[in-house]
Amino acid sequence: MPDKQVKELNTTRDCSKALAHPGWDELLSLLSLYGVDGMAEVGLVDTSFDAADIRWNYIVDKRYVLRLTNAPGMTEARLWGMNRLIARYGEFGLRCPAFLPGTDGRFFHGWGPLKAYLSEYVDLPTADEVDLSPAEKGALRRSVILSLSRFMERYRDVDLISTMSMYSLFDLCPYDAVQGVDEKQENLNDLCAALRRVGEDALAQRLEAKNEAVRTRLQAVYKSLPRCVTQGDEGYANVLLDGERRFVGLIDFNLAGTDVCVNLIANNAVLDLDGLDDKPLDPDETLDRIVDGYRQNAAMLLEVYHATETERAALADYAWIALVSQYPNASACIKRLEQDAARPSTLALLARFADMDVNRLAV
Repeated sequence: MPDKQVKELNTTRDCSKALAHPGWDELLSLLSLYGVDGMAEVGLVDTSFDAADIRWNYIVDKRYVLRLTNAPGMTEARLWGMNRLIARYGEFGLRCPAFLPGTDGRFFHGWGPLKAYLSEYVDLPTADEVDLSPAEKGALRRSVILSLSRFMERYRDVDLISTMSMYSLFDLCPYDAVQGVDEKQENLNDLCAALRRVGEDALAQRLEAKNEAVRTRLQAVYKSLPRCVTQGDEGYANVLLDGERRFVGLIDFNLAGTDVCVNLIANNAVLDLDGLDDKPLDPDETLDRIVDGYRQNAAMLLEVYHATETERAALADYAWIALVSQYPNASACIKRLEQDAARPSTLALLARFADMDVNRLAV
């Protein structure tokens, strides 16, 4: 770049504005630690979550990504484990950029309060950068989750790592470990608190009792269920497409972790409720639609992932927890509980969740 300035490829997030960004010469100095002796063009993508999870990604000449972070759980051992996983994805036929050690053999090098590390750059668009039609999005989603099931079928119980996925319920991922509770439980707690704010303590208790019963069954078996290490966040922002808009790779392995295979299937098969508007809904029609949609997705995934009967029984329980407690669904219901017009039908839907036979989710 003529003026040797870093181009901002998206807006710096508020949570990271208190930190000064490295200048051109500082970036060159960091790159030299990895044997990269110069750069012509660099752009910053800020994907930070909050002040305790800063993620600055510097795209260098469309060859490398220099990453600066203070994200929890990022260690030398973790990056070696992630690189082994990335190699498996490569064997599986997907393009995934690997992490590159420095000339001293270490991945991480310090920069002020942050840690720097380097990865390859794959010059392909992500799905969120392409103007996909609704039909194309549906086909792409099916392709991605089918690929996940095939991956788990091939690599179940292979080279597991201690870091858990963001979906894990009992053995906590690094982000949940800070809070001491898994995200699904936290979401259910928030939903039940919202019910109590509108005077629905009895319904909150029914949901809590159902959740406890389902979790008790899972706790008795989950340690014996097959597991797999996966990329962990197959959203459109992390899915790479080729020139024909086909799924060909994944980026961003920060959330990679081990999890029970059927828990991953449940979370990827359950339909999100975040598309609900603020109007009344038919609770029976809505429940039928999301149960039928889940069962269709799960059946498709189980055609390529060959689950045991024990896994299938656990899958129904995992699916109930995902249906009620995954963030899009819990947050959609909380929002509707705050609206007079939407509240009655939302209460009716939640009552059906509390009372439903989990076997209805069996596939």
